[in-house]
Amino acid sequence: MRLPRLVALAACAILAVTACTSPGGGAEVNIADPDVVKLGETVVAFYLSPDTSVDKPKEKRPAYLVLVQADGSTRLIETSGMAEPHIAWSDAGLFFSDDARDYILGKDGLARFENKKAGHQQSAFALPGNKGFVAVYNEGFSESGYTNQVAVTTSTGSLLYNVEGNYFMNALCDGVLNGIATDSGAHFADSAKIPGMRSKVEPGAQPELLSQLYPATEGQEKALAWRGVFDAGDHNRHVPCHDGVIPFLSDYADADGKPHLTIVSWNTGNGEYTEQPLVDVQGRPIAEKLIDPETFSQKSYDDLAVLDGHLEWLAADGRIMSTEIASGITRPRFDTRFVSGSDSSSQAIFTDRSIHLIQETFDGETPIRIKKFDRATGNLVTEIAVPGLAEQLGIEFNVRGAAVPPAA
Repeated sequence: MRLPRLVALAACAILAVTACTSPGGGAEVNIADPDVVKLGETVVAFYLSPDTSVDKPKEKRPAYLVLVQADGSTRLIETSGMAEPHIAWSDAGLFFSDDARDYILGKDGLARFENKKAGHQQSAFALPGNKGFVAVYNEGFSESGYTNQVAVTTSTGSLLYNVEGNYFMNALCDGVLNGIATDSGAHFADSAKIPGMRSKVEPGAQPELLSQLYPATEGQEKALAWRGVFDAGDHNRHVPCHDGVIPFLSDYADADGKPHLTIVSWNTGNGEYTEQPLVDVQGRPIAEKLIDPETFSQKSYDDLAVLDGHLEWLAADGRIMSTEIASGITRPRFDTRFVSGSDSSSQAIFTDRSIHLIQETFDGETPIRIKKFDRATGNLVTEIAVPGLAEQLGIEFNVRGAAVPPAA
């Protein structure tokens, strides 16, 4: 376990120019000068990152934070790249990172901090009280089993330390970052002491582990509880937390190999959890009539998705669904017409008042589209088209993490 290290504000700047031609020699893209760029009137931000399906690319590609204005115009901030990047936005500014630095973009400009780390990100959260940001990165297999990294970034620098396990799903509970791992790394042996934590179908399969990742306990994560589920293949990176309880949708197999679609409430205080099967208003499993089980993993929601005891989420067919946490009863709310499938992908960003959706189409031509809905009524408020990015940068760049202003 490495000890935390504090890294100071970097003097060097990322390489960027006011405009450049695309990799294929096409139209110009508006890449901002990092020394003068400001947050300005940005209404939506998202990270464009090269496709990670290529195992060994010939050369390392940059990535871009895209700042979108209300009229669809964009400014891009070039970075050294991050696989599956995530961003977070608070009144302190917009946080993003690459494998060499952390960044906070505010109304006064761009702050840059040296912080060399793994090049694959799991999550990013804004800490309460505008006290900074906390993010998780996937360092990969290690001598101990599997290792992630946690970075804490404030206005003065970044703190980086390792945690044992692979925490795909994360929740911020009143300033405490908790992670749920399907690969528990060095902790796996401990689960053998607890009944029900081994699959009868696949003895080597690992149960889920809930740990406190930040603040660190004597420089290490704190294992909190285990959940005897296996083959849990779909996870949203950011999930809600209310009063120390984390609600999330779960698609898994039990110890006997039986599949389940449920909504889980996991208490970070005592480690206990409850779960309810996902059913429609007639009590039938949602996979019978309401949702195509083959596309369930393409759902989208985030840490602000809970409202009035219900978890809201974007289904692959474009409908906003609402699941009552206490009962599992799931109803469709309204249709956004943003479908996810082999040709397109959509993600949802929730605020107290709005639901923002971003859709990209994988044809190299269709503009990225952004819709804002009134969360209470489901009415469409605004729609923005962001043209040209695929033509200018290349179709291999995909929309990853996205964020909107806190008051949006």
